[in-house]
Amino acid sequence: PAGAPPRRRDDDFLELYCGNGNFTVALAPLYRNVLATEMSKVSVAAAVENFETNGTTNAKVVRLSAEELVLVLDSGKKYERMTNAGLDDLSAYDLRTLLVDPPRAGMGEEVSKFASRFDRIIYISCNPKTLAEDCRILAETHEIKRFAVFDQFPYTPHLESGALLVKRK
Repeated sequence: PAGAPPRRRDDDFLELYCGNGNFTVALAPLYRNVLATEMSKVSVAAAVENFETNGTTNAKVVRLSAEELVLVLDSGKKYERMTNAGLDDLSAYDLRTLLVDPPRAGMGEEVSKFASRFDRIIYISCNPKTLAEDCRILAETHEIKRFAVFDQFPYTPHLESGALLVKRK
């Protein structure tokens, strides 16, 4: 029904480059569990505080780069930072949706290929050029279903955009 809250999904959500966890907090109620990664110690601490402040109990954040997470999931590599975050075993996660908000350099080929395994990708970008480069790689497996542009910095060349990519059947 119109105006009804979205139904909680029975799968899990992965966020790469989570910063202080604002997207995590907003989307966590829609998923069973959320795994978020971020490289900055300061941002990880801010994300943990953000989760606690907002009562987000189904999310965990760990200080890993996107590339390190690929090694964890694909080759079983272990990092002490994961143990410290209570994330020794990721096998219980059913990660089907990915949100990325990469730095201006974009995800790059390795992480884009990793991203291609997800059913749904929410891609937030501050650089239309690297978004296009990453989407060219993802176009092999996904199609853009929704796209939006946000001019958050008027009178500057900076442009934020968001894309929802869905795996082709």
